[in-house]
Amino acid sequence: MLNANEHKKFTACGDAEAEMLLGKVVSEIAEAFSGTSLCVVLGGSYGRGDGGVRSDRENGILYNDLDFFVFSRKKSDGGEKLLKEIAGKYEKELKIDVDFSRIMSVEEIKRNGSRLMMQELKRGYHLVYGEDLLAEYLVSLPAEELPFSEACRLLLNRGMGLMLAGEKISNNQDDPDFILRNIYKAVLGAGDATLIIRNMYRWKITERLEVIERSDMPQEWKVLYREAVEFKCSPVRQVSRDISEFWNSARNFFRDTIRQAAGGGADLYEGFFKCCRQNGELSLKNYIKYCIKSHTLPLAAWKYHTMPAVALLAADIYTALSEMPEKVDNTMKLYRHWLIFN
Repeated sequence: MLNANEHKKFTACGDAEAEMLLGKVVSEIAEAFSGTSLCVVLGGSYGRGDGGVRSDRENGILYNDLDFFVFSRKKSDGGEKLLKEIAGKYEKELKIDVDFSRIMSVEEIKRNGSRLMMQELKRGYHLVYGEDLLAEYLVSLPAEELPFSEACRLLLNRGMGLMLAGEKISNNQDDPDFILRNIYKAVLGAGDATLIIRNMYRWKITERLEVIERSDMPQEWKVLYREAVEFKCSPVRQVSRDISEFWNSARNFFRDTIRQAAGGGADLYEGFFKCCRQNGELSLKNYIKYCIKSHTLPLAAWKYHTMPAVALLAADIYTALSEMPEKVDNTMKLYRHWLIFN
C-alpha cells in the first residue's frame, strides 16, 4: 500500500519544471508550519503522484488544485488563520486553487475513516510537516467495503460541479479550464459511484477504467469515462466539440447514474431510502444531525432524513440537473445544504 512519501514524484508525467516547483512549495509550506504541533499532508492528485501539468504553460504550469489536509492530536490548535494566509499566498503565485482542510483531530480521523476521501488519502499522500498521524490512526478499508453513502456524496459533489460548469456555459463565460475539468470530474464521479454501489471500486484509476470497460454499462457511457480518464492524465484546454452538447451528454450519464443508484424507480427519495436501509445506513442520529446542521425540523416525510443527508441531496441533484442552469443561486436550499453536508 502506498502511504506518505513512498512515491518519487508529484506529477503523472514527471515534468521536471513542475516537480521542482512543487518541491519548493512543499518545503516553504513546511517551514511556515514550523513550531506548530500540526500534521500537514498533501493529498489529491499531486499527493498521490499523478497530478496534471499544462502542456501549453498558459496561466501557470500546474493544472490540478493543491489539496492539503491538516490534523492534530488535540481538537484544534487554532491555526485556521495561518491556513488561510498560506492558501491565499500560493493561489496568487501558482494560479490554481490551494485548499486546506479544517483542522481534524485524531478522533475525527478515526470517525471518518470509512469516507472515500480518507481512504484515498491512505493510498497516497505526501507528508509535508509534523508527525504522520494518518499512518498512526487511519485504518485501511478494502475498496469493496466503501459505504453506499460515499457514492451519494460523490454524486452530490460532482453534480454541483456540473451545475456550476453549466452556469458558465449558459452565460457564455470563457473559462474552458473550469468547464472541462468539472464536466470530466462529473463523468468520473458517475462511473466511480457506480463501482462503489456495485462493490467493484478500485483505488487506481486505470483499474477502475478496466472494470468499467468490462461492465454492462452502455457503450456511450464507457466512451465518456475513457475520455475523462485520458483528460485527467493529460489535461487540455481546447474544447474539441460543441460544449453545450458535451455538457448535456455528461448530464445524461450523470442523471442516469443517480437514478440507477436509487434502484431505478420513479421515486428517487424512496429508492435512496430503501438502499440506505439495505446498507444499514438509516439512523435517528442522521435525523438529529440534519436538524442541527440545517437549523430546521422536518416533520413531513421525516423518515427520509434518517438516511445520510448526502443521499437525500443526491436525489435533489437529479432534479436540479433536469436542464442546464442559467444561474446557480448560492442562497438556494440545495447549494446551502451542499456546503453544510458535503
